[in-house]
Amino acid sequence: MKQLQGIPESLLIPLAARSYETERSRGIIKDPLSQKIMASLDYDFDKFSGSWMTQVGISVRTWLIDQLVRRFIQQARRPLIINIGCGLDTRRQRLNLEDVPWLDLDVPEVILLRKQFFRETELNRFIAKSMLDETWMDDVMTWSLYSEKSEILIIVEGVLMYFERGEVQQFFNFVSRKFNQHQLQMIVECCSQLMADHTHYHPTVSRLDSKPTFKFGYNRLPDFVKILPQTLRVTSEHSLFDYYSHRWKGLGVLRWIPYLKYRLNNKIVVIRQREREI
Repeated sequence: MKQLQGIPESLLIPLAARSYETERSRGIIKDPLSQKIMASLDYDFDKFSGSWMTQVGISVRTWLIDQLVRRFIQQARRPLIINIGCGLDTRRQRLNLEDVPWLDLDVPEVILLRKQFFRETELNRFIAKSMLDETWMDDVMTWSLYSEKSEILIIVEGVLMYFERGEVQQFFNFVSRKFNQHQLQMIVECCSQLMADHTHYHPTVSRLDSKPTFKFGYNRLPDFVKILPQTLRVTSEHSLFDYYSHRWKGLGVLRWIPYLKYRLNNKIVVIRQREREI
C-alpha cells in the first residue's frame, strides 16, 4: 500500500476494525464487504488485530452513525449525502442506500484506490479533492442530482482530528456559507484534546507506517462550539462510551463520569444549520 502515505493510510484502520467485528457471532455491526476488500489488499493488517479498544470504538461509531443516517433519510424529503474523507467506507452499501444521491469525497490517491472496489453510478459520484479545497462544493452544486431544495447531510468520520484547529474552523465556515440556503445537517466525529496531544499512545494510529498525528480535539463541548460559525448549532453530542457498555470491559464505568468519558474516548456530534430569520 505504498500509494497511501500520511493521513490516507489511516483509512485501513476502520476497514480492519469493521472486518474483525464482522467475524464475531454477536458483533456490533456486520460488514462482509469490508472483509472482502481487506482480504484483497496487500497490507499487514495483523498489527491492528490485537487492539480491542480501537475495534470496539470504530464498531460503535459505525453503528451510531448508521442510526443517525437512517434517521436523516427517514425525515428528509430530498436527501443528498456527502461523505467527507470516505476512504473505503461501506455505509451506502451496508444500509442499502443505493437509491439515495450520495457523493464520496477524498484525496485523489484514495479515490483511485476506492475505484478498485466501487464504481460510480448515476446516484453515486466520487470527488477527488481535499475537504479544504473549497471547489468541491462547486462540484456538488453542479451535479445533476443536486437541487436548491436538497436536504444535505455531511458525514465527517475519522477525519477532523488530523487537521489543525484553524483548518477545522475554516471548513465549517465555508460549508455553512456555501450551503446557507439548505436544510443542512452534519454528523462529525471528534477526539479529545487529551487524545490529540498523545497520538503516540494510540493503539493503532501509532502503528501506521507513515505515522500521521492527531492535531485537533476538544475536551468540553463549549470549546468545540467556539470554532463554529453562528450559523451552525450543535443539537446533540454522543460519547462512544454510552453504547455497548459491556464491550468496553472495565472502561464501561466511565460513561458515568463525564469528566473522563469525554476525554478518554471519541464523540459523535450532530450539527444543524440555524434557520434563517425572515
